[in-house]
Amino acid sequence: MDQSTSRIDRMLSKDRSLWVRLVISLSFLLLPLAAAYLEGVLDEFMREGQWRFLLLPPIIILYIWFIAPVMSRGEAEVVRSFRPLVPLDEKDFYSLVDRESRVNPRYEWLAFGVGAVLGLISARASGFDMGVSWLSFYWYISLAFMYGLLAWVILGSVASTRLNAALHRQPLRVDILDPTQFEAVGRQSLLLALAFIGGITLSLVLTFQPDNLSEPSFWLTYLLLVLAIMLIFFLNMRPTHRVMSAAKLVELEPLQRQINVSCRELARRLDQNQDPDSLPAEINALVAYEQRLLAARTWPYNTTMLRTLFFSVFIPLGSVMVRLLIEVFLR
Repeated sequence: MDQSTSRIDRMLSKDRSLWVRLVISLSFLLLPLAAAYLEGVLDEFMREGQWRFLLLPPIIILYIWFIAPVMSRGEAEVVRSFRPLVPLDEKDFYSLVDRESRVNPRYEWLAFGVGAVLGLISARASGFDMGVSWLSFYWYISLAFMYGLLAWVILGSVASTRLNAALHRQPLRVDILDPTQFEAVGRQSLLLALAFIGGITLSLVLTFQPDNLSEPSFWLTYLLLVLAIMLIFFLNMRPTHRVMSAAKLVELEPLQRQINVSCRELARRLDQNQDPDSLPAEINALVAYEQRLLAARTWPYNTTMLRTLFFSVFIPLGSVMVRLLIEVFLR
């Protein structure tokens, strides 16, 4: 079942053949070079490295286009993982999913329009102005389209939290000793963080200047971006963490009370020189079960996910260093 109820999302997520994707991608990437060629400044732009800035909008647009189906599949996987946990029949469950994931098309196009206006303002403020020319036309249109898509992505990300919250509000059948029930949420969180890292990497590789390395603002910005990535990863899993923590307490509290009662009974029997019978074995079994509950994870990620995230936050910086090394080698 297709969980996408967003018109733009359906358009971006639609399956297309590899050749269609390659042709569209190549056309987008050739647009800035064609505009520079028509203005007769292609050699100058290539020589001075300004082609990187011109390629930024189409590359970000293509990046959003390529990751949109991946993100949709991640959300669909989360929905499928919740199906056996939610005590609703098939019809009611998918009605809930459809209702909570639906985005008003007006809001979508409004977000796209606001983003496009911000893109036009950004293009004007960028200082890249060649009067009435092919390059100026390309620069304004491409930035407007890029910012429009980014605004739509932000709206979609906010809207997706509504479905996430609705699923977690249901009386879920949680087995605290089986954290794999919710690992789809962990994978979705990792996917969101990696998508953000990919966008940062592309932006840095295309716009980075060697002088930036000596500026404290660059390192402060990078640190803030790393913190934002971590927040994206953990905030998306926070509702699951609350549900798993609550389920853990529900099982742990009566168990600990039973352990206390059994321990007092054992102490009483020993004090009165009575046969403890099977109480020691029962207490040992209860304590072993308590230890398993205490060790149970309440976050839906595993060590592999955390390791992947840790090393991934260095990808943007590493990509910049590789670019600098390649430039030095070519010189």
